[in-house]
Amino acid sequence: MTGTRLLWVLVAVEAAALWTMAWGGSGTPGPALALWGVAFAAYLLAARYGTTQLGTAPDRRRIWIAGIALRAGMFPAAPVLSEDIYRFMWDGWVQRNGVNPYLLPPSAPALEELRTDWWPLINHPDIPTIYPPGAQLVFALLAWIGPAWWIFKLAWLAADLAVAWLVHRLSRGRGPLPLLLYLWSPLVIVEVAWSGHLDPLGLAPMLGAVALAGAAGPAWRAGALLGIGGSMKFAPLVAVPALGRLRGRRTRAAALAVAVALAVPTVLYLPYAAAGASLFSGLRAYADIWAFNAGLYRGLELLPGHPDLPRWIGAVVVGGLAIHAALRRWALDRALFWTIGSALLLSPTLHPWYVLWALPFACLSLNRGWLLLSGTVFLAYAGRGAYLSTGVWPEPAWLAWLIHGPPLALLARDGWRGRRPEALARRERVPRREQGGERDRGGGAE
Repeated sequence: MTGTRLLWVLVAVEAAALWTMAWGGSGTPGPALALWGVAFAAYLLAARYGTTQLGTAPDRRRIWIAGIALRAGMFPAAPVLSEDIYRFMWDGWVQRNGVNPYLLPPSAPALEELRTDWWPLINHPDIPTIYPPGAQLVFALLAWIGPAWWIFKLAWLAADLAVAWLVHRLSRGRGPLPLLLYLWSPLVIVEVAWSGHLDPLGLAPMLGAVALAGAAGPAWRAGALLGIGGSMKFAPLVAVPALGRLRGRRTRAAALAVAVALAVPTVLYLPYAAAGASLFSGLRAYADIWAFNAGLYRGLELLPGHPDLPRWIGAVVVGGLAIHAALRRWALDRALFWTIGSALLLSPTLHPWYVLWALPFACLSLNRGWLLLSGTVFLAYAGRGAYLSTGVWPEPAWLAWLIHGPPLALLARDGWRGRRPEALARRERVPRREQGGERDRGGGAE
């Protein structure tokens, strides 16, 4: 069998495993985890062979066709592994009916008249929303179109394809592998096209900010996009200090970019300001209560002292990295990758879809540890069956080691050996037809 044929056989195997997971009633741990293992193994092998077999510009289009087909097979299936999409729908639905989503939790008696047939599926109904204002405005718009999960998923899928398009642009001159790694990623396909998580809604403007930060033009545009991404989920805002110290940008222009990045989510909060102290009550509950699938945080919990010491250490490390990135004038993509990545590794909560925030950078830089984590993190769903039956999600220590141990070991190994994934991405063999049209632009965004 030729390499090209094998490549498409592997794509078919990944599609069959993922589609069976979505349509075969395999949302419970046993079958789902087995199917996931098949899909992720096929994905890794496809990436291995795709490095040499997909070389020309038309073949990039074939990567796109396969990636869209993988998503199309999952999209019509109702979410099974997560109920988050019903919370998005609820937040939009109450806004459509004139209610501030930050003011009251879904279980509030005052909202009883607004309850729908999908209301029982809302998770954590006793806690007001945690989602930032940009996301809330999108929820309201989509609920006005119709409070149906397929409408919300369609919006997230459009944002996901926008992320892929930006990965395509940012990887020009580096060959097709980064695009393949993102478009064919089982984690992206499952968490967005099937489960309907909104993260691409923030990823797309964040990557757009990266593209503009490295291009000619006013710096405030990159700040605006970073602010929009931060108004969907707060993660992109950790790189605001680096935005103010970008190479090649005058101090005044960089300061304006920072001001715009912070102003965007602030202004978007204004329509919801009537909630007063309740505006951040959901976030406070999230910070105080949520703990799931922790990685390095588990080790920090073994330290003696105040129970919040692990959180303080994590905050200091992430904040220190953000400041270091600014002082050393790191490129925006590097600052985002390091700060968001460290925050995820040190967080007490790491849901599988959180890894999506590091994945585009891992694809662009060929970072093996993070790419491996995009596969092992799915094992966190192993306790979902017990949770549905007992209300308790078991997290045995051996499972945490299995999820986090190999990726962390690979990250440490590559770091110890001085392996620079960014440099490897630049040195990746670029097909001859692609060299003439793109390598002369240095592989950056246009």
